[in-house]
Amino acid sequence: MKHNGPAGAELAARRKAAGLTQRQLAKAAGVGRTAVQYWEAAPHLDPRGWAVGRMAEALGWHVNGPVCCTVSRPRGDEVLSPFAAIDAWAAAQLAAYREREAARAARRRVVCGAKTRKGTPCRNKSEPGKRRCKFHGGMSTGARTPEGIERIREAQRRRWARHKAAPQATGPES
Repeated sequence: MKHNGPAGAELAARRKAAGLTQRQLAKAAGVGRTAVQYWEAAPHLDPRGWAVGRMAEALGWHVNGPVCCTVSRPRGDEVLSPFAAIDAWAAAQLAAYREREAARAARRRVVCGAKTRKGTPCRNKSEPGKRRCKFHGGMSTGARTPEGIERIREAQRRRWARHKAAPQATGPES
């Protein structure tokens, strides 16, 4: 026989006092029998829960706050709440969730959106954790050797010289 939790034991005692089986209570509350079995074995009852509220209503039991019959024992100067373990678990889960979200945000890839040569926005995905793609500032390392740097400078000088020497196109002449 499964040991009932303290609050679950109270639910089971109220059900038995009403002369109902788990199956009969489940039918009266409109829940499954396994829900009754689950909550009778629970260490605490949350009245905001759908099944708990329905079962309490079927038994004529008005539950105001969370029902927990575990004993609070002081340890030194501190008094332990019956929900301390649950609160600690929830805080740990929340911290882990926030850590995962921060890591996911660091790896997130967004649309680059830089202006392309055609004048349209770039549709490539950015590098992880950056706002631009590999073509618009994400991966370029540039020249590393003095010879490479000088080669790039010379190519830029030639390009500008060609640009300046080209005839400037003016508007339509009348």
